[in-house]
Amino acid sequence: MPHHEKVALAGVIEHVFAHRFTFIADDAAYLADLGPKGADAFPLTEGLAIRLEGEQRPSEIKVSRIAKKGGRFVEVEHKKPHHGPKHHHPDVPADPRAVLAAVKKAGWTVEGTPERKPKHFEVLAHRDGGDWTELHVDFAGAIYKEKHADAGKWGLQD
Repeated sequence: MPHHEKVALAGVIEHVFAHRFTFIADDAAYLADLGPKGADAFPLTEGLAIRLEGEQRPSEIKVSRIAKKGGRFVEVEHKKPHHGPKHHHPDVPADPRAVLAAVKKAGWTVEGTPERKPKHFEVLAHRDGGDWTELHVDFAGAIYKEKHADAGKWGLQD
C-alpha cells in the first residue's frame, strides 16, 4: 500500500463538482475529494474560505477534515470500496506473461496484450469460439471478473 503525504492547506473554493472541488491555496490550484457523505456533512460553495487536512494522492487530495475559515473541523470518512470475495490483491509482481499463461490454462483464447491497471490486468479473450469477454485478472493469475467486451473499448467489429 503506497504511503500518501499528509497535507494541511487553507484556501478558497473555486469550482464544485458534486463531492469534488478545486481550490486555490498558496497561489496553486488543487483538486480535492470529500466523498458523497462528506459533501452532505459539509456543503461546498464556490468562494468559501476553507481549511482542510488530508492525504495527497497522485490525482487529488482525499480530505479527512475540513472547516470554514475560523470554524470547527468536520471529520470526513472515506470507506474502502467493497469487492467480492474473489477480488483480492496478492503481493506479487505485475507480470503480463504470468497473467496470459493463467488465462490460457483456464481455457481462454487471448486477443492482443493484457492492459495493465494499478491492481490487475484486463484481458480480451473468448472461449470455444464464444463472445468476446473482458477478463479482470489479478497479478497472481486469478480471474475474478468476466464481462461482455465493450466493442468501442477493445476496437471490435460488430
